[in-house]
Amino acid sequence: MMLCATAHPALAHEFWLEPADFTPKIGASVPISIRIGQNFKGDSFPFIRGEFKRFVVVDASGEKPVKGVDGDDPAVTMKFPQAGLAIFAHYSTAEPLTFETWEKFESYLALEGLQHIAPLHRQQGKPMTGIKEIYSRCAKLLMSVGGAGGEDRPTGMPLELVAERNPYQLGAGEMLPVRLLFNGKPIEGVQITAFSKTDTINRQRVRTDAEGRARIALPTAGPWLLNAVHMLPPSPREKADWTSFWASMTFARP
Repeated sequence: MMLCATAHPALAHEFWLEPADFTPKIGASVPISIRIGQNFKGDSFPFIRGEFKRFVVVDASGEKPVKGVDGDDPAVTMKFPQAGLAIFAHYSTAEPLTFETWEKFESYLALEGLQHIAPLHRQQGKPMTGIKEIYSRCAKLLMSVGGAGGEDRPTGMPLELVAERNPYQLGAGEMLPVRLLFNGKPIEGVQITAFSKTDTINRQRVRTDAEGRARIALPTAGPWLLNAVHMLPPSPREKADWTSFWASMTFARP
């Protein structure tokens, strides 16, 4: 899924998993879409095996691969035989992205809280035009099946947002504690952006502490989307200036 860097200054379009129903009944068939866009509006992409490294669902019965048919859109339709929290994790294949100008790259860094990358880029003598990045997506979806409880957990994606309380069981006014992990370890100082589908203008931007933790206020009911981006130098085999991982998490606030 190639992302064009010549469009809007908000270059890091969101990537998320969105079900037709975040709180289905036991036994219900629920279409789940893979989406890329902004402000909870975007194109739906089909199920294509070559587009992801892992696509799994984790529930009370354990982890199993999400099975789909290439070309299906919505990507999959799932049935849930038992109550509990269903956790979907989609880890995409790596894709290239080119920023034709420094201004576009710098705007992207500012948007995602990656301002520290700009001086490093200059100090290391990297190009000021045609800046190449390799990125991978790490998308998570939490669904509450049958109104039952359950807890989120790490699924093994390189960059992963983990809800430390079930968002479907929070009381009025309670904040959602989340933790950001990189290769299974907490990562400090990364910006997490959060917003509601019913209010995409007012976005929260918080940074993770030394233990990778942050707290998100959830003032409105309905679907929520959390995003985080971590950028680092590429490996020798990657023909790029930077490599990055973009994590997302979707769920609904009762």
